[in-house]
Amino acid sequence: MSSPNIEKTITSRQAFIFKDLKSPYFNPKWHFHPEFQISYIIKGKGTRFIGDHVQTFKEGDLVLTPPNLPHLWRSEEAYFEKNNPLGTHAMVIYFDQELMSPPLLRREEFYTLRKLVENASRGIEFYGSTPRDVYRLMQGIPPKKGFKRIINLLEILEVMADSETYNLLSSPGYTGVFKTNDAEKMHLVYDYVMKHFTTKIELQDVADLLNMTTTSFCRYFKPRANKTFTRFVNEIRIGHARKLLLEDNFNISQISYECGFNTLSNFNRQFKSIVEMSPHEYQKLFLNIKAGIS
Repeated sequence: MSSPNIEKTITSRQAFIFKDLKSPYFNPKWHFHPEFQISYIIKGKGTRFIGDHVQTFKEGDLVLTPPNLPHLWRSEEAYFEKNNPLGTHAMVIYFDQELMSPPLLRREEFYTLRKLVENASRGIEFYGSTPRDVYRLMQGIPPKKGFKRIINLLEILEVMADSETYNLLSSPGYTGVFKTNDAEKMHLVYDYVMKHFTTKIELQDVADLLNMTTTSFCRYFKPRANKTFTRFVNEIRIGHARKLLLEDNFNISQISYECGFNTLSNFNRQFKSIVEMSPHEYQKLFLNIKAGIS
């Protein structure tokens, strides 16, 4: 088994680094690292995992993740096909947590930044005008040198700290139980589920990936994902269903089977459990929003 994806992204001589990433697909490895991370998706679609949170993403996705919170932006299966013309593009900033030191954040002038750091412990997704404003500032980083780069980063953090349009992602108090080889093991599970969630997934097949019994696998998975494996699979399926409902190419019955549910009643039940509204209510809500915007 390969080495775990516990990554160190910047050196001790750097306060932060900026990356303009273009590739056929996003890094498919479940990983974590000791830096804060700001990620803006310019091009690409898929499923985003932040701690125990699962959600689809697309262009314009802006997320702040804290040190050591596991995360993964996994591209849709079409991006992994040979010679596909899709491609992905993202701008990412990694910055040292020492920039956000407690003595500094206790100062009155840093109140909003302190609240941002506190919220970031769960991962933060921004929406509204905030992603666009942050993207504009990120574009200005590459030509800057020295302290001007730090000022640019602080301007980005100020926009995020002042934003009122955001969602906290992972559950309150979520703490994964990680050992040195957990990242690779969880990657195997996530990768398998993403490839097979539209069909029936046998628990034994997944347990075999990790050379475990089904009982041992269930005990292993739950504290690391903060949910049962069944719930995890259903969240992946419902996330895909939400995407299809907004595309309006299928009726609800077709979508339920497209997402791996054997019966429409089970699909409706799981959808309401996870989204807290029925598929029809969800579709109607966003169609109304779309009509209002247009």
